[in-house]
This record gives sequence, C-alpha cells and structure tokens, in this order.
Amino acid sequence: MDLSIIVPVYNEEESLIPLVEWIERVLAGEYTFEVIMIDDGSTDDSWKVTESLAAKYESVRGVCFRRNYG
Repeated sequence: MDLSIIVPVYNEEESLIPLVEWIERVLAGEYTFEVIMIDDGSTDDSWKVTESLAAKYESVRGVCFRRNYG
C-alpha cells in the first residue's frame, strides 16, 4: 500500500461522490491506496453515501461515530 487517505466527514453527503471519483481518477494505476472516511456523527446522509461508495470502490472504507466528537 502506497497511500492511506483519511477523509474527515461531517455533513458532507454532496461532496463525497465527486471527491472519491476524483481520487480514483487521479491515483488509479499510479499508486495502491485506500480511502478511509471517518464520519463524525453526521446528521445528513453522509454515512449512507460512504457505505455506497465502499460497495462500489474496493479502495474505500468507512468508520461511523454515533455522535460528533469534534
């Protein structure tokens, strides 16, 4: 593994798909990498989007906190 990209997430449902698509486009074929999304108690659908991205992309993983820790 060349890179581990940590993405802090808090109410970012609209930006997650474009972000992951950009990361995949830029890094695929150049590096081995993982994208770890840390949802810090979002109140929108950020976690659902993260789960769908993890199902679609092998490189994406997620962690979800029940409440916001700041």
